[in-house]
Amino acid sequence: MSRSRCRWISCAALAALLLIVPSSGQAQESVGHAQESVSHAQESVGHAQESVSEAQDSVSEEGFRAWVRLFDHAHLGWLENENRIHELCGDAAVLDTCYADHLGPAISVYPLHSEADATSTRVGDLVVAAVPGRGLSAHFRAAGSRSTVPFHPDVHLQDWGYGPYFHQTILMQQGSWFRLPPGPWDEPVWIDRGQEDDGSILRVHAGDIIELAGAGHYVVEAEPDALVLRPEHPADLWCEAGDPPPIAETVARRVPRAELSDSAGRLIFKPRYMKGC
Repeated sequence: MSRSRCRWISCAALAALLLIVPSSGQAQESVGHAQESVSHAQESVGHAQESVSEAQDSVSEEGFRAWVRLFDHAHLGWLENENRIHELCGDAAVLDTCYADHLGPAISVYPLHSEADATSTRVGDLVVAAVPGRGLSAHFRAAGSRSTVPFHPDVHLQDWGYGPYFHQTILMQQGSWFRLPPGPWDEPVWIDRGQEDDGSILRVHAGDIIELAGAGHYVVEAEPDALVLRPEHPADLWCEAGDPPPIAETVARRVPRAELSDSAGRLIFKPRYMKGC
């Protein structure tokens, strides 16, 4: 008579255990699923870290939103007419008429509103003129008035070959609308610059040099509402022969937007070297 194989436990109990305990292949498959789950979790963490990094890069690229452009690209081409007049009028039948047509001012009128809405109260108009050989100029005409007053933007360089610079401080932005501080107008106004991503905004970035209170400051870091500044050093923009002197160690200071603006919100600094060296 053969000896029973169910010596220490009952055959029924052994059968139950065999049903409960997975085979070697099943165990390996379970481990594989677990490792796959861990891999998916690590991948999710990686995506999350990548998203955070991209968000940080986006903030860094955005920099400090400072001024909005008050001219159109067509103005720049028109300003060059004086340098191209022989090309433009070389074959003209009536020379004086051709000169008058191409050397006169190109005028753009930008409505100014009380709100970021074209149906809101129209405070007046900003009239920008591009005169070949002379550059850009602007005047403000209040609603209902027949007279105009000169307007000088916060950042302006008459030589349009650099920049060009003809920009005004931004108080707020809503889509393509920009709120400007009081100027010849009594209260802040809104102007619609059309496209939001056409380069209308002039920003300050790390590595820029600004002029504040008559002195140069190097931008160590540019945040949306603050600048980290240190005193300018000759090596920050070295235009001489040979190597620049070493940069002396200085303490950088974080300056919030409120300290960079006057009581009306207008920025009290500007780019220091608009023409470069």
